[in-house]
Amino acid sequence: MGGSFIGIDVGENFLDLAILDTRARTLVLKRVALDGLNGGACATLAGRIKEVVPGVDAHVSVLVDSPRWPRDLDWSNPSDKRDPAPREREIDVELKRIFSLLMGAPDGKPYKPGLAMFPTPRYDYFTQWADAVAGKPHLSAIAKELFGALSNGNACGPIHGGTFTRFMLAGFATYRALEGLGIDAFESYPDLQLRLSSPSALPPKKRHTQALNARRDIVASLARDLDLPELWMRLTPRRWRSRPLARHVRINCGRSAILVKGVSCSRWMKLRRAASRRVTSALGALDKTPGYRASV
Repeated sequence: MGGSFIGIDVGENFLDLAILDTRARTLVLKRVALDGLNGGACATLAGRIKEVVPGVDAHVSVLVDSPRWPRDLDWSNPSDKRDPAPREREIDVELKRIFSLLMGAPDGKPYKPGLAMFPTPRYDYFTQWADAVAGKPHLSAIAKELFGALSNGNACGPIHGGTFTRFMLAGFATYRALEGLGIDAFESYPDLQLRLSSPSALPPKKRHTQALNARRDIVASLARDLDLPELWMRLTPRRWRSRPLARHVRINCGRSAILVKGVSCSRWMKLRRAASRRVTSALGALDKTPGYRASV
């Protein structure tokens, strides 16, 4: 599968994969179930990924819609805790700044669109799901495998922090599974990609119909760019999130590599000319962030 790209949208119960083969110019959608993961969850997940993507190897670039690791742990040394825990990950801070530089103030107006990024919780949020009564068995198995050595002793105690971000456990396992397959994986941000691709301000999701139509138009435009004009009509709303992940151009900035998906070449070049020096400066901070590779 040399020359292919895979976008992965992470959910609590399954992974949605959009697989783009650049040589055959085809896009295939697959789903990987997470139910039944137990002991050796990451290795089992790696096997399931290989089943749905035969021939997957180190030549494939994978973009994952989920954080790589809790904000107070080091990916390369999982037992190394940051104390005190940072309020935000360095990569998130820099991406907000880069987004502001790229978007700028339209037509000389003072307004600059901001970028809201949900903070990645600390590790102790995830350890509590290892033995949570309300936890899903496969997420508990992942929590035990990845963070069992860091358990805070709150077995079966009350859950703090809500349930929204527990899906990130599936994301953590996905990165480890891909690492086990020898595949490079990059964090990706579909909402950011949609905002960069939108010809105007992207409607908030609370405007349900308007927001859905705007995002569908963007995905349709990306499909036309790939000479796959009918593909977008077969996608469910959830799979529209994995679809733009598979469309990207790699731009090298010094020693850093930033992946830009869903932005037309003409618009990206215009943005790059306008902000290249400032963006290169901002990316310098990412070089100092061990274990992270950004995917915008």
